[in-house]
Amino acid sequence: MNSNVSQPALIVSTYSRRMLVKTTDGKIHNAKIKGKILKPVCGDVVEIVSERNEPEKIIHKIHSRKNELTRYNQNRKKESIAANLSMLAITAGNPPKPDWFIVDRYIGAAELMDIKICIIINKEDLNWINQETKIIINSYKEIGYPVIACSAKKKINLNLINLQLKNNVTIFVGQSGVGKSTIINNISCNSEQSTQKISNTTSMGQHTTVNSNMIDLPDGGSVIDSPGVREFIPSIDSEKEVASSFIEIQKHGMHCKYNDCLHIRENNCEVKSALKGKLINERRYESYKRLINEVKQSNKLKY
Repeated sequence: MNSNVSQPALIVSTYSRRMLVKTTDGKIHNAKIKGKILKPVCGDVVEIVSERNEPEKIIHKIHSRKNELTRYNQNRKKESIAANLSMLAITAGNPPKPDWFIVDRYIGAAELMDIKICIIINKEDLNWINQETKIIINSYKEIGYPVIACSAKKKINLNLINLQLKNNVTIFVGQSGVGKSTIINNISCNSEQSTQKISNTTSMGQHTTVNSNMIDLPDGGSVIDSPGVREFIPSIDSEKEVASSFIEIQKHGMHCKYNDCLHIRENNCEVKSALKGKLINERRYESYKRLINEVKQSNKLKY
């Protein structure tokens, strides 16, 4: 088999087993995966070769990843969404009605990856941010997470988003229909991501982005537009790891009497004391307990 010398390339778009890759000279090539074992995702650095009578480049190797965003799919199998990230831009809006537990899980995934977090509250022009929502938003700010309220449609505060994303490799995540693609369309100079209106029958977002695309930003850095979700379960292996994904629970949990404390039914639990003293947000604690149960269920299905 005749082939050229292998060269590195960056995965910039995924379409099932076919990809778009960018080589070091900035050129974009069509490529396909060799075999069924390799599963590259947006953000991966891979090795490609050209083969005789083959119009597409062949991906035959994936370089080691600095990190990866993973989740459990419908079959409770671990799957990668993107790799080599430095930030998660977690987006919420209304419609669809925000699921703050999904937001918490994305925050936790970013914490476990040790990357930056930006929470974006879109569709501000629709005046949906009521007092209850303001309390939730403030709870994130009190923990230390940057929150930006914006309107992609009216182009309000998009400059603040640009400042957060500059020189980062960021993936936009969140529920379907919250406006991730519209935000990306407005902050990038060369993106025409498909957008779609909210379904009138379900008031839930329709899945517009069915593949992942990496787009360069004019001021430096790049963004990945990922398919929207109606549920997100991070691929966490143990209940103990869940606490590490909630930094306020991890902080107070360090002072618990027992090292294996799960902060639910144990005595002398500093997390429950902090909860009682209003040092931990009750809704965030409920989110923590829900994720503990999800991980327990996932672990049962493994065996």
